[in-house]
Amino acid sequence: MSDIVDVTVADTVKWLHDEGLARLAVVGADASSPIVAYTVEVATGTVTAFPASVTGPGTDVLTLSADDLPPPTGTAKRLVVIGVTATESVLVLDLAAVPALGINAVRPETTARAWVVQLLLDPQITLTTNSADLAVPAGTRCRHTFIPGGGTLLMVDDKQPPITTVTLDSATDGPDHLDVAHDGSAELYLGTRFWQLQHVLSIGDLTWGALTAQLETPA
Repeated sequence: MSDIVDVTVADTVKWLHDEGLARLAVVGADASSPIVAYTVEVATGTVTAFPASVTGPGTDVLTLSADDLPPPTGTAKRLVVIGVTATESVLVLDLAAVPALGINAVRPETTARAWVVQLLLDPQITLTTNSADLAVPAGTRCRHTFIPGGGTLLMVDDKQPPITTVTLDSATDGPDHLDVAHDGSAELYLGTRFWQLQHVLSIGDLTWGALTAQLETPA
């Protein structure tokens, strides 16, 4: 990927969905400690992996070239592209390493929809939500149901515990949460880690309606 001249954000995101996420999943599987996030620098293809536990300054990240990533051996698992950082890197989050995460925004459903679409690319993943704005009408892999406990929830399960629970506009913020501003910029907090994003991926009502209509089973 790094050999491409004038690589754009769109090029980087396409590469991630074509093969990059699956290659990052191999990096995460082989890591000595769980990886919680990755950044891919758009201009250079430099990949930085961030372990879930911070062990000390200068010792808690792994940096490598996109060209040096191992070949994919499976799917992308629970990796999702979140958006573009203020330093022009694409931020990827591994929801398998984040058991509980909050999304705070005026319309948090639009951000969660972008995650739903990506997660459904892995046939092993099933999603459960109590929000009709997130459920996909056809099939059972993203179903709408009652979930005890209150709040708007999206639960991600790939048969590898723990299940990830994403809470939309929680009354109380936990240590891991994404705060999305009106202009689409955001701040992601993962424990003591922090990323400033100039733009997060989202899917509005019209696009979501078109996508779910394509997935509906014909009568």
